[in-house]
Parts: sequence; C-alpha cells; structure tokens
Amino acid sequence: MIDLVVVTHPDPKAARLLVDRLVREHWVACGHILPAGTSVFYWEGEIRSEQECTLLLKSLPANRALLEREILKEHPYSVPEILFFSVDHGSDDYLAWVVESCTRPHGGH
Repeated sequence: MIDLVVVTHPDPKAARLLVDRLVREHWVACGHILPAGTSVFYWEGEIRSEQECTLLLKSLPANRALLEREILKEHPYSVPEILFFSVDHGSDDYLAWVVESCTRPHGGH
C-alpha cells in the first residue's frame, strides 16, 4: 500500500523547490504540481480566496509523520492542507517503484 498526499501551496516556485527536496531526500517517490486554482475558505472570521497550486505526492504510510514534519519546515501557512489518502490498489510495477524509491535512506542520494 502507498499514500497519495495532497498539499496546497500559494507559491508555485517554492512548491517546486519543496517537491524537489522531498524527492531528492526520498520522502516521496514523485510529486505532481497542478496549476494554480482559486481556493475559497473561511479563515479568521471571514471568507477569503487565494491562488494555490496543488501537490500530489506519492509516498509510504510509514513516512507519514516525518513527511508531514518535512513539509511543515518550509510551508508558509500556519495551518497548511496536508491530507494522506491510502492507495490500496494500482499498477503493481508502479506501486513497487514507489516503495523502492521511498525506502532509500532519507537525506538524498
């Protein structure tokens, strides 16, 4: 089983740097950055809207707590959207690749 992790981010360039680091350090096998869309939400007593890109990250359930910590290190929001979805079925080869990619030592290489 793997995780699909959804994260929104206000800055596409900073999001790319974050995904690059998470892949390089083997927290995620890959990340897909969707173009910015409008997020409408209730925050601090009012309805707001912001442009945000959406990150789709592929990782392992065993990485959840530490991956969340790694995302929070660089995320500009005080309460960022970080959602973990369990993927219980997919292409065997793809799932094996995600597992292999995320089980290398963290920290790069």
